[in-house]
Amino acid sequence: MTAWVIRRLGGAVTTFLVATVVVFVVTFALPGDPARAVAGGRKVSPSTLDAIRARYHLDESLPSQYLHWLGRLVRGDLGESYASRRAVSDMLLSALPVTVTLLVATLVIEIVAALVVGTWVGMRRSGPTDRVVVALCTLGIATPIFVVASVGQYLFGVRWGLLPVAGSDDGPIAYVLPALVLAMAGAAFAVRIMRTEVLEQAHLPHVRTATGKGISSGQVTRRHVVRNSLTTIVTFFGLEVGALIGGSVVVERVFNLPGVGNVIARAISQRDNVVVLGFTMFVIAVYLVVDLLIDLIAMVLDPRLRAAAW
Repeated sequence: MTAWVIRRLGGAVTTFLVATVVVFVVTFALPGDPARAVAGGRKVSPSTLDAIRARYHLDESLPSQYLHWLGRLVRGDLGESYASRRAVSDMLLSALPVTVTLLVATLVIEIVAALVVGTWVGMRRSGPTDRVVVALCTLGIATPIFVVASVGQYLFGVRWGLLPVAGSDDGPIAYVLPALVLAMAGAAFAVRIMRTEVLEQAHLPHVRTATGKGISSGQVTRRHVVRNSLTTIVTFFGLEVGALIGGSVVVERVFNLPGVGNVIARAISQRDNVVVLGFTMFVIAVYLVVDLLIDLIAMVLDPRLRAAAW
């Protein structure tokens, strides 16, 4: 077990280092001059631009700039925003609570949908409810998130006035509509996956034996069907975290939530490379940690995975 954890940590560190190279090269390949972004888009003299480039090492080769940035990153220094002159770490701390709240609310919706709806329709295979839910899940997966966000804003916010449509000033209720929008595709996937797992587990010999012993259908479903389906659904949610972080960029922009995704999108438009790099690497680090935790949880749920790890 210890050897497995060490291998996984080594793999995570290697992945992170490779990601630093990829993200750095892609970010600095974006069109535009970072020095002019530092100058705030104003007309400045060539000597001023040269001074800016020298201060931020923008006049050096790309490998040299990368090494300067990586050295600061290893020390925990994410740099200073070109546009606002704020420390990127301070910007991250300000935006993080909004994104964490949105992601937690979204995951709760998806988990409840998977466990309740997925199990319910899985135990009612080929019935009218099953067909309707499968059709709705297909629609939810196929519909682009920005379409769902725009329609949700119009119906629930503008037309019916049920929920706030912008900002986070209204407290927890401000996250309800964005979380529902962000959860739509993931919940649809989770319901389909849970349904498939329940269908497979419900026809296994040990489930039929438990039913034959007179155990109630509810207990059989909870103890044998749902429990044995959790490994797959937990793995799915580990992958889903990455998809949610990507989707939060769109949702936070549409609903004007001051979270991590909104800051990244604004930084890209402003050519604020330091912010893009700092926030992106933080997101990658979080995803790698979550991926490791999900694998550990899956091993706790499935003894076969623990045996393989040894």
